Parts: sequence; C-alpha cells; structure tokens
Amino acid sequence: MRGLDAGRVYGYLDLLAEQVQATERELGESRAQNDRLQAELQRMKAELDQYEQAGDRVNEQVVQLFSQAQLVVEEMVQDVSRDARERIGEARAQERKIVAEAMDTAGQQVRSYAQSAQAQMQGIVDSFATEVDRLGEAGSRKNLLDDSHGWKANLRNGTESPGPT
Repeated sequence: MRGLDAGRVYGYLDLLAEQVQATERELGESRAQNDRLQAELQRMKAELDQYEQAGDRVNEQVVQLFSQAQLVVEEMVQDVSRDARERIGEARAQERKIVAEAMDTAGQQVRSYAQSAQAQMQGIVDSFATEVDRLGEAGSRKNLLDDSHGWKANLRNGTESPGPT
C-alpha cells in the first residue's frame, strides 16, 4: 500500500485524542475554577452588601449620637445660663443688702455727728449767753437773756429764732 501509513495515522489520532482529553480536562478544571470564583464573587458581593448595610446603620447611629449630643449641649447651656442668672440675682440682692447696711451705718454716723454738732452749738450758745449776761447792763441784760433763752429753746426744738423783741 502506498499512501498512508496506518500506524502513523492511528498514532496521530491517538495524539489528537489525548490532546482533546487534556483540553477537556483543562476546560473542566477551568469551569470548576470559574464556578468557585463565581461562588466567591457572590459571597463577596453578599459580604459587601452586609458591610454597606452595617455602614448605613453606623452612619444612622452616628447621626443619632450627634443629635443627642447637641441636645445635651443645649440643655447644659440652658442650665449654665439659668445658674448664671440666679447667681447674678443673688449678687444683686447681696449688693442691695450691702448698700442698705452702708446707708444705715452712714445715717447713724450722720445722726451721731448732728447730735455732736448740736451739743457743741448748744455749748457755744450757752457760752455766748453767759458772756452777754456778764457784759450787758442790768436792764438790757434781762432783754438779752430772754432772747438768748428763746434761741436756746429754738435750737433744742429745731425751729428758727423769732428775732429780737
């Protein structure tokens, strides 16, 4: 037979069969790896969704915490403002009390000074009356004494002198 060598043809066919089987094995392995990768991708997507949902929940919680913190701060500011108003009120009351006490003390000192001044003035008037009595004549002395006694009485009563008679 001339033509084709059957051994070589069958050998070549065996080689092709082995290559087809190897390619099928590789294709099966590739499909299995592809399936594993697809499953891993699905798992990762699900995990990512969970993380995104958890992140959304965390964001919501953070917003709530900030809102609560803001409310607490506002309440604290109100408390501090109220406390400051109370302290200012107490300080003003204390100020009024101190001023009233100072006015009472000053009033007492003024009254004391006025009494002392009145006593000194009375002493001066008495001294003046004594001098007038000593220097004056007997008849005119009586008129002057009456006038000085009138002045003394007026000073004691706090009224003005009626003037000479």
